[in-house]
Amino acid sequence: MAPDPHSSYQKIVCFALLLLLIFTISPAFAGNSPAEIIMASEEWANATNRDGTGLYWDIVRAVYEPIGIKTKFIIRTYKGSVSLVKKNRVDAAVGIYPEQIQGGLFSRYPFIQDYVLVLFKRNRLNQWSGQQSLKHRQVAWIKGYAYDHFLEVPVQKREFGRRETILRRLDNDRIDFFMDTRNNMESVLNTGIIEVSRYTVETVMALDRYLVFADSQKGKKFKTIFDQRFPHLVESGEIERLFAKWNW
Repeated sequence: MAPDPHSSYQKIVCFALLLLLIFTISPAFAGNSPAEIIMASEEWANATNRDGTGLYWDIVRAVYEPIGIKTKFIIRTYKGSVSLVKKNRVDAAVGIYPEQIQGGLFSRYPFIQDYVLVLFKRNRLNQWSGQQSLKHRQVAWIKGYAYDHFLEVPVQKREFGRRETILRRLDNDRIDFFMDTRNNMESVLNTGIIEVSRYTVETVMALDRYLVFADSQKGKKFKTIFDQRFPHLVESGEIERLFAKWNW
C-alpha cells in the first residue's frame, strides 16, 4: 500500500509542534531565563580585566553565553562587589571567598583555587615557619578579604583600600606582612613602589573562590544554571583550555 501523503504531513506538523514546545519550556531559552546576567568583581590582572578579558570572565561566558544569556561585567572593589549582591543591584559577584556573605547564594562548586601569599622584609624573620610566623604580628590586606577567618593563628589585622598604601606602610616598617593572592602580588610587585630585592614572598594557604548570587528569583536561576553547566565544562576540558589560555 502506498504511504498516505496526508498522514505523513500530519506527522511532520506534530513533530514541529513538539520541537516548538520543547524550546519554549526549556530554561536554556528565552522563555524562563533572563536575557542577561550582570556580574561584579574587583579588577584582577588576567582574571577580571576592566576591558572584559580575563580567565574569570571567560569562565562565566562559557557557562552562560552558549545558552543565550548575555554577560555584563562591572568593576568594583571586592567589598563593593559583595555589597551590590546583598542589595540585589547585580546578579552575582565573582571570586568570593566562602562563608563571607550573609544573604547571598554561593555556587555549589568553587570555580578556581587561589594561593594566598605574604610579602615581608628579609630582615624581619630568621626563618619562615608557616602561619606561626604571623602569630600576633601586624598583617595587612585589602578590605573585605577577611583572611583572619581562614588563618590558624591570631594576628593583628590591618585593612586598607589600596595595595599601594599597604606597600608603603610595609616599606616604612609600619606593618610586618602584606597578604594577598599570588596573581595580585605579582602585579603589585611590578609597580616600582618598593625595592623588591629587599623582600621575600611565602605561601600561606590555598583558598577556593566562588560565585555568589543575589538571593532573588533571577539569582536562583543563574545559580542553578552555573551549578548544572560548570561540571560539564570541566569534564569536557573547556575549563582546562581556558586555564592554559591565560597561563594560570
